[in-house]
Parts: sequence; C-alpha cells; structure tokens
Amino acid sequence: VFQKSFIGIAFHGVDTITYDAIYFRPFNFLAADPVRKIHAVQYISEPDFPWHRLREEQNGKYEKEVYPAPSPNDWFHVRIEVRDGQVGVYVSDSLTPSLSVHKLNVRKDGMIGIWNTGLNGDFANLVIR
Repeated sequence: VFQKSFIGIAFHGVDTITYDAIYFRPFNFLAADPVRKIHAVQYISEPDFPWHRLREEQNGKYEKEVYPAPSPNDWFHVRIEVRDGQVGVYVSDSLTPSLSVHKLNVRKDGMIGIWNTGLNGDFANLVIR
C-alpha cells in the first residue's frame, strides 16, 4: 500500500527511541518513477539520523533501489550484514548489496526487533548470527 507499507529490522537498540534500522518500502520496488525507485530500502539511526534528515542532508546515500526488485506482494529474502562499522543489505541472494553504508554511531550491540509503520508485515526464517 503506497506510503503505508514500511517493514524492516531494528538493531543495536538502546530503547524504543535509540536504535538503528534497515527498512523497506515495498510499494517502491517496481515504481516507474526513478526517484521513488531509489527510496526502496533505507538505513536510519534514530533519534539523531531519521529518514528525513538523511534525505535532506545526504540524499541518495542512505536509501537505494532494491536489486533485484522482488514483487511487493510476495515474500522476499534479505540478508543484513552489520560489521566493522558497515551495514550491507542483500536482497534475493544477490552477491551485490542493494545498500552499503557506514553506520552512523558506534554501538556494537543492543536490542533487535521487527520494525514497521503502517500495515503489518510477516517474517519467516529469521536468523541472527
């Protein structure tokens, strides 16, 4: 659903206000508009670096197109790697990350959780290593 389907994983959480997250906007996966298409996967670091600040100050760096683009209504596989201050997001078993960025804080541990706004989403086979 346009502007209502946001789903992802929060990590390195201190509480419900301070955390990092990778999230997806499935309604943009197959968008014809190239601007919407590059808003398909995003990294945020709340509360200091919310999506709107990152888009205003570093547009296109912390959000990218998902490749290969899955159907927004189907299951899709994601691997999120967080190591050595880097975050990489791999979709559908791709060897090339859809998103690769430097973390915006120095936290190396903390809570992990399912992140969403708007509509509910489903997760399966979640593995944390």
